[in-house]
Amino acid sequence: MKHWMSLAIALTFLPTVWAAPASDDVYEEVLYHEFQSSLLSKESRNNKIYGLTVKDQSLFVDALWDLVDEEKNLEALAALDEINSFHYQLIERLRMEILRLKYKRSLVLPEDLLEELKNNLLNPIVETRLIYTIAAYEEDLLKAGHDDLIELAKNHTKYFDISEDEVAKKEITSNIVADLFHDTPDTTTYMNGEYVLSVKIFMFCRENRIYPCLMVMKDVHGQPVRNADGSIWTHPALASSARGLPSYVRNGNTPAGILTIDSVMPAADQQISFGKFRRMIVNFIPKSKNESLMRALIPESSQNLEWWKPAIVSRDIGRNLLRIHGTGKTNLDPSTPYYPFMRTSGCIAQRENTYDGVTFKDQRVLLDEVMKAMDLVPNYANEVKVKGIIYIMDLDDESSAVSAHDLASLGIE
Repeated sequence: MKHWMSLAIALTFLPTVWAAPASDDVYEEVLYHEFQSSLLSKESRNNKIYGLTVKDQSLFVDALWDLVDEEKNLEALAALDEINSFHYQLIERLRMEILRLKYKRSLVLPEDLLEELKNNLLNPIVETRLIYTIAAYEEDLLKAGHDDLIELAKNHTKYFDISEDEVAKKEITSNIVADLFHDTPDTTTYMNGEYVLSVKIFMFCRENRIYPCLMVMKDVHGQPVRNADGSIWTHPALASSARGLPSYVRNGNTPAGILTIDSVMPAADQQISFGKFRRMIVNFIPKSKNESLMRALIPESSQNLEWWKPAIVSRDIGRNLLRIHGTGKTNLDPSTPYYPFMRTSGCIAQRENTYDGVTFKDQRVLLDEVMKAMDLVPNYANEVKVKGIIYIMDLDDESSAVSAHDLASLGIE
């Protein structure tokens, strides 16, 4: 297994209680939290960190970004002033400088970085992530007077993937939805059979993600999961950014498209944020030529549509650490359209806690139903075996939670 933690960082980050080898997903999350701990410790952050891999650098900036941009943490803001990013990759230096622009630690990009960015953008081929990042934070860069940088970036067609991702696509018909659910391609040979014994979850949402989505599922035999009375099994979920951010930026809405479910985290830790039950690990479909891996998972009727492409943009701009989880937090505002859900930093949320005398344990329900659909006994030991492909589609711009009636009208019942 690839172990990409930097030699410059103490190997004591990983809890010794984990007897079995942890996945890269687990290492990534643990390292992310250790970076945050270091950033919040003045003694630790004053020790210059050298020798970070490219992936380490990205994760370090992610950790810093979330402390500053999400939590407005004063210690992290102080760290932002102290960190010397000279040895970091161009994209990570740009991200740190965007943070400084956003929080007025500087008025413009440093001259040396600006020159390097411009020279890079003059090349015929530029890293997609760099183009996407400039496009996603166009407003901040324009406020700083970097119009010329934006114009250079616009010479690359990838720049406009961001603005197009923002526009609602009026292409979803009942036939498209029915095909997706009923005629999903077989996964027997997909990625050497990695998902042959997995479930397929279809999560249908509104374009405005403040309204809850609704899941339905097909089991390992390709059959719709049904309740005891024969009606189709449904399960509510929320895919909404707590700050109302679009899916192409960090901590934005869960992107529409196709993702995979690859086991669970080792423990139900951080229960205030993630609830009492283990969170499911959600990953992007790997890059492939002409997105052949992604296209292999959708029927012919969706091949030339746009509904699944936000996940590609989110992947290529570098989003990560997506999960399906509950929460220890309580929604105290019954007037919110998503009540009693809690919005997240881009993950798929489950209801938890007690509201009006009803106790919700939706993450527990989902874990158990997935295991049963995989012909597994629904117990703690088998949670690590959960495996699936999840399809997330924005149906329309209606201002209401997606209901079983909505799905029935689209041929899913």
